[in-house]
Amino acid sequence: MKKLKSMLLIAVAFALLVSPLLMSKVNAAEKVKVYIFEAGGCPYCEAEIEYLEGLDSYNEKFEIVKKELYVDHVDWEEGKDYQLGVKVATAFKDAGFTEASYQGTPFVVISNLYAAATYSTDLESYINQAYSEGDQDVVGCFEKGGTDCLKSVPSDGSETVRNIVLIALLIGGVVIGIISKRRFEEENYSYDDERSYDETEEEDEDEEVVVPEKKIVAKKVVKKDASKETKQSKKEIKNRKNNK
Repeated sequence: MKKLKSMLLIAVAFALLVSPLLMSKVNAAEKVKVYIFEAGGCPYCEAEIEYLEGLDSYNEKFEIVKKELYVDHVDWEEGKDYQLGVKVATAFKDAGFTEASYQGTPFVVISNLYAAATYSTDLESYINQAYSEGDQDVVGCFEKGGTDCLKSVPSDGSETVRNIVLIALLIGGVVIGIISKRRFEEENYSYDDERSYDETEEEDEDEEVVVPEKKIVAKKVVKKDASKETKQSKKEIKNRKNNK
């Protein structure tokens, strides 16, 4: 029993030590996707890309994903990613991002933290936050056909790892509980079985001693009664002879 408890404690300690390492590896492996919905020839779009590529964390913490919102910035002909841009901008607008819009470029989206149709050189803090917390990849969710992507997308793989660890600990605890219960029942069963066996032996011994004594006493009583009858019959015969 003590051995099982110590094994459980070791498993819990191991899980607590390993899970942060696993989560940090997952975060480090996942680059943040910075989406830029652009229009062909848009000077502000080009300037935004130049700014992002100049950050030290470029290609280390994040990557740039270009989407064609408009074919060009003169006629504003709808590009191949126009409908996606409309979905994303509308969702962020409804969520309170007032500058989210598909009617201007560059329309930049970072995880579920930033969405604005404006040129900005203050995006690094959003990128770092998305990298540390895990990229929600809202645009990727909508692109795959999602509908409620701002709420339903898991933060990152760390949540999955955490759930796996918790499930493993739960299963381990249940298994250990079952084993402990079975051992306890087996120990109690063997003890009760030995005790009942000893009590049966004691009862048998009492019967063997008592029963013969009763038989012997009964025989003695019978002999005494028989001797009395014999003496009485002899006296009667003698008295009869004398009377004659």
